[in-house]
Amino acid sequence: MKILESQNAVLSNYEVYQHLVDHQKTLKQKQRKGPGNLATLIKETLAYLKTTPSPLAKQEETHHYGPDVVARLLERLSQANLNQDLAKGEVLMILNLRPSSIAVLSTVIEDMEERFSEEEQAAILEVIAEVLGRDEAGAAGEAGGEEAMESVEGGA
Repeated sequence: MKILESQNAVLSNYEVYQHLVDHQKTLKQKQRKGPGNLATLIKETLAYLKTTPSPLAKQEETHHYGPDVVARLLERLSQANLNQDLAKGEVLMILNLRPSSIAVLSTVIEDMEERFSEEEQAAILEVIAEVLGRDEAGAAGEAGGEEAMESVEGGA
């Protein structure tokens, strides 16, 4: 096998997930098996992509991710005047990780505190939650943190 163009484009986790699901269906329809360990590779990769905290963990139920998710995310960010400062790699990481807090978002966006104000950071998180959905575990953790802060403030 000869590689004609190395790293011509990068894929999001959703695109890899969708390709593997489609390939798996094609193999079942044709009643064929692929090369030796292809079934194992597909099974293990899909299992990894479906494990929590991955945004694709409940893809079959929520359907938050779809072919138009990148366009919707970029459109909403541009409506809020936020996407002009984001690099392609940062948008890809937002799609793959679905950050649910400022702390996680700061690991995805380089020099976030210098590039975006606190209001803009909150707006980015709101757009992410609107387009990609909320992480139930992250939402529960944030609610628990607010309750803990209230109890500390009340006890002080």
